[in-house]
Amino acid sequence: MPTQLAPSFSFAPKFLSPKLIRRRRRRGKMTPDWASLPGELVDLIGWNVLAGGNLHDYVRFRAVCSHWSATTTNPHGRGVADRRFHPRRWMMLPEGDGLYPGHPSLRGHARFLNLSTGAIVRSPHLPLLLSGDHVILDSVDGLLLLHGDADTAIRLLNPLTGDAVDLPPLDSLLPQRGAEENKRRRVMKVCTSIAVNSTGTITVMLTLFHLQRVVAYATAGVDQRWTLSTWELKHFIKPISFQGKSYALRFLSCDRRKAYIYQFNPPCPDAEEGLSHLSSAVKIAEFPLRTFLYFLNFVECDKELLLVAYEDNSRSKLLVYRLADLVRGKIEPIASIGDHTLFLGERSLCVSHSAYKGRRSFPDILPNFIICMHTLQKYPGSEGPARFEQYDLGTGIWTPASDGDIFERPPPRPPYTHPPYLYLLNKGFMYSCDINPTWLVKQDLRFGA
Repeated sequence: MPTQLAPSFSFAPKFLSPKLIRRRRRRGKMTPDWASLPGELVDLIGWNVLAGGNLHDYVRFRAVCSHWSATTTNPHGRGVADRRFHPRRWMMLPEGDGLYPGHPSLRGHARFLNLSTGAIVRSPHLPLLLSGDHVILDSVDGLLLLHGDADTAIRLLNPLTGDAVDLPPLDSLLPQRGAEENKRRRVMKVCTSIAVNSTGTITVMLTLFHLQRVVAYATAGVDQRWTLSTWELKHFIKPISFQGKSYALRFLSCDRRKAYIYQFNPPCPDAEEGLSHLSSAVKIAEFPLRTFLYFLNFVECDKELLLVAYEDNSRSKLLVYRLADLVRGKIEPIASIGDHTLFLGERSLCVSHSAYKGRRSFPDILPNFIICMHTLQKYPGSEGPARFEQYDLGTGIWTPASDGDIFERPPPRPPYTHPPYLYLLNKGFMYSCDINPTWLVKQDLRFGA
């Protein structure tokens, strides 16, 4: 990994356009000859731009001049096989109003939102995503997991570079299950984790919710079919992918006093047979059951994995724990998440607040807040209706997260951010309790998508 620059280093001005350069020359202002920078320095700066997690800025950096472009690594062709080029802080923008990816009103494109800067970019032409014969099953590290209708092949797509990698078809899973489960639609609900080794070999793990919670795995370019784990995920909830591994919370009926967190490591080669082998899940933390009796979700925030839960059955207070603390046996909630906002839902996410082009990245969203469906109580011990609300970690106060009632209509369209629901994203809708879109065609192919 390249040596990190000193924090005080900066290379201003940023990404000068040719028009701005000509204007400065007319005004007699000196413009540095950026093209004369040594190649090693340009390469070092480029890696540090990329280290900030913004692939779009790296692409713009390379476009400053031909010298910078030739000196730095081209992400095209490496967008999946090189983890440095995964668009981790980008998500597909839920448009709402039935504007699905590639809709004519979007001119055949999809738009993507940066969760750190608030920048919105239009995707390049992506036939896999926009042709109408693929649907999104999952998103991990900014990559989209696609399912092809014709061949049931699974494909990993980097939406910012257009690079894609083929994996075995989902149909290869069906002969491995019983007759009742021999339906393609039962393998569409997945939680994905991706591991890329130093040689660029890509291995994918799929947690299959509708197949007795088993795990399937395959290596791109090597395996012709998915391999199922020899063990099942009994009593596991809320699996999440984080840094190439999967994590889940577990409750055991035989031990009502404790809860556990398990880690699922990617497959590793078997020394004797030379084949990949998926080890059983590893218990990494345990704690009193009451700590997460009212568990909401895992969420990645600032390169850490957090757990969010209600304090007790009143559901009046939210607590946030670091996974790293729980692994060390420290069961203490954190007081603040700083300049971040957590959105909890089917796909939980973290929005970071920063200065971007002279303004706040998300001016309508408050930092140190958690936004989720808040289950209210009509009276102690009862479970009442849920409301789309935001919780201030500093004051412990709940307030409405949007105008109106999400039970009646979807929240406002972007730039408002809320957790994407993939089965809605494929249809161009935003979450509302009254929206339950169905596929008029290909229903067996797209159940859960």
